[in-house]
Amino acid sequence: MVEVSLHSATPGSVAFLFHPSMVGGIDVFRSLSSLEDQYDLALLDGPEQGLASYTQAEAAKGIVSDALLLAFALTRQRGRPFSHRPLGSRHGSMDEYCLLALMSSLHNTASDVALEAAAYLDIASLDVVVTLAGEIVRQMDIGTLVFGPPSLPDFRAMMGYGPSEAVLVEATLGKAEFNFRN
Repeated sequence: MVEVSLHSATPGSVAFLFHPSMVGGIDVFRSLSSLEDQYDLALLDGPEQGLASYTQAEAAKGIVSDALLLAFALTRQRGRPFSHRPLGSRHGSMDEYCLLALMSSLHNTASDVALEAAAYLDIASLDVVVTLAGEIVRQMDIGTLVFGPPSLPDFRAMMGYGPSEAVLVEATLGKAEFNFRN
């Protein structure tokens, strides 16, 4: 079992702009509040179609299914909803950035980025997260949705408790990820 120690951080004013390929994935998390109000899986058709333009249809279905399970598990563990931007928005919230940073850094569960992202999100245990997020990342690797974890200094700068500087995550050929500035 991996435990995360919580610490307080005062995030600054940061804007995140996700690559278009990441919007479908993050929209699954954004759809959770709508699903709680009316349990209609058709609400996930948009995110799945968005993902299908960047990966195989079966991989898109797998990502949506696994992301939905992860979203439910995280929200339950956390005890409160995540802060999200509107469906389809390329602009991301701090919570959304942390979700992506957490998922991308879980190849190494002892990663400082994974631990700090989990702490920011008030995720006390990474046990369930590791399994579910690992499957999402595996499905993303099938398509062009791969994104690398931020370095610890970049993550801290984005969260507002590191040195403030412009940060640009560069895309590799054939892969899509997100860009951000602090």
